[in-house]
Amino acid sequence: EQHAVTFAAGMATEGYKPFVAIYSTFLQRGYDQLVHDVALQNLAVRFCLDRAGLVGADGATHAGAFDLAYLCCLPNMTVMAASDEA
Repeated sequence: EQHAVTFAAGMATEGYKPFVAIYSTFLQRGYDQLVHDVALQNLAVRFCLDRAGLVGADGATHAGAFDLAYLCCLPNMTVMAASDEA
């Protein structure tokens, strides 16, 4: 997870616009890199989080209950959630 975040940051410094697809709870392991290598550098890296929020039978280790708390407080970070009209 840490390497994926730093690799994406490196790509962004070269003009690429990388996407990092990752489970919400697993991104916690790369949080230091997310802060220092992406957010503080204001790089165009997009994180697509799976298992965000409380999810079914995957168990507590895969339920991303803290993603909003650890992402919304970062500078240069925009958090969006997909939805429908329902």
